[in-house]
Amino acid sequence: MKFTITARHFKAWLELQDTLELKAIQFSKAHPHVTSTEVVLSEEHNKEVEFIVHVNHHVLNSKDSGHDFDKAIHAATDKMMAQLRKLREKQSDYRRM
Repeated sequence: MKFTITARHFKAWLELQDTLELKAIQFSKAHPHVTSTEVVLSEEHNKEVEFIVHVNHHVLNSKDSGHDFDKAIHAATDKMMAQLRKLREKQSDYRRM
């Protein structure tokens, strides 16, 4: 699985990078066909986190912002996990028909 971190307007520290890498591993466990994960971090007004996950022929996107990166990462991860579960459920329901 390909994993990319882009930090806008600052340099991402190692602890933050490790946290994001663990989240990407969670995504690949939630759906077995995750091909790549991109993370875009921004620190303009608030701390913004955006996950872009490629699954076969689908591109899933979740974005959140907050006063610190931990809360924004957690919220964006929850949104992405819900999208991955929904996609996997749709695909498994289609195969059962």
